[in-house]
Amino acid sequence: MIRSLSFTLSLLLLMTSIAAQAAQHSKDYGYPLDNRYAATIIGTPAEYKAELPTYQQIPVEEYTLKVPGHREIPDVFWYERKGLRYAITAQDKKAPLVFAIAGTGAGHRSAKMRLFQRAFYQAGFHVVTLSSPTVSNFILNASKTAIPGNLKDDSIDLFQVMEQIKNKHTELEISDYYLIGYSLGASQAAFVARHDEQKNVFQFKKVMMINPPLSLFNSVSILDNMLEDNIPGGLDNFNDSYNKTITNVTAYHKSNAKMNIMSADFFYNAYREKDPGDYNMQALIGMAFRMSSSNMIFISDVFNNLGYLVPKNTMMGKTTSLTEYSKSARRVGFSDYVEEIYVPFFIGKTGSSKQQIIDDSSLLSIKDYLLQAEHIGLMHNLDDPILEPGEIDTLKGLFPERAMIYPHGGHCGNMEYKDNVAYMIDFFSQNKKPGKMTSGSAE
Repeated sequence: MIRSLSFTLSLLLLMTSIAAQAAQHSKDYGYPLDNRYAATIIGTPAEYKAELPTYQQIPVEEYTLKVPGHREIPDVFWYERKGLRYAITAQDKKAPLVFAIAGTGAGHRSAKMRLFQRAFYQAGFHVVTLSSPTVSNFILNASKTAIPGNLKDDSIDLFQVMEQIKNKHTELEISDYYLIGYSLGASQAAFVARHDEQKNVFQFKKVMMINPPLSLFNSVSILDNMLEDNIPGGLDNFNDSYNKTITNVTAYHKSNAKMNIMSADFFYNAYREKDPGDYNMQALIGMAFRMSSSNMIFISDVFNNLGYLVPKNTMMGKTTSLTEYSKSARRVGFSDYVEEIYVPFFIGKTGSSKQQIIDDSSLLSIKDYLLQAEHIGLMHNLDDPILEPGEIDTLKGLFPERAMIYPHGGHCGNMEYKDNVAYMIDFFSQNKKPGKMTSGSAE
């Protein structure tokens, strides 16, 4: 179950005052998809992407890292025992280094991380890409609790991994350190930067946050509801709906065999021809998130012997069938994980109340830091579907004169758009101040 989900998730994700100012600039912003759900699923069609070297044209090296003192990995996860995987794209001379943190369910080699590698390598940076603390390889090899979702704890884990990488790769000549993350990885980047100011290891010159949730738990509730509210007959029909999605994709590909099924253009054309409607697109986004979160919950349950999906002390090895556990996991939302695993665990660990634990996984918990952190900038979209009404205004307020809010683009759908990539590079340029506009609406 665990390894096969990565392809499915990638496939589904591919398918898958401010208002007045944004409207003023929207005519100048050429990203082609103004439907928030379509943008989230499709991403950026080829003709609108930034001109960058191909992945094969840049020098990417893969590495593994053993985190000292980490727990033994259970036999059922034998394939993760080599260590934490990460990648380095290095210049052949002294250069600034960008650490990049992936979003929920994404690994260090995912499409958006490859974008960072290609864009920042072309701009003259070393690049280190790190998987999200919600993916199996990170949970099993680098998480102290193996209970993902706590921004402070997960970011300390990330920080310690980054410090080990810094100490391991002394061959890299580094002038300065930078940090970027998208979605959940953006929120974690803020907490990593704050932790670094206490430890004084990297002294990040600039930090960019792309499409972070304001409140992690508000956003995961929205994503859970996208699935549960838009599958006919509810979650009892999850497997049928999932199989129907795969069947529809396969059928469309048969009639468009010349197109790469893993490309944004394939799904862009399918969207324009089939017009699936908002309900179906919301269900698809929710389905992709559910596949990712169910994988995470299964790993957390087994690694901590919680007895939530798998009975306690169940002996599981390399040949154990995971089919039935997979079906059960898909019925469990992230909100269920929060209520039944996450909150009880951290109440026991910290003695805090449930509300305090939930509040701690919001950017508002470090509001005072973000307001004065002039080296941290925000890039977001006005129509991001994982935000509740009013949250984009709150996010803008956390980054005075340091927020770029685009009029549309959904959740990270416009990251590869040429203007967005130019803004990322400009933001990290030595001569640019946070918040300088390349296009869209500068806030």
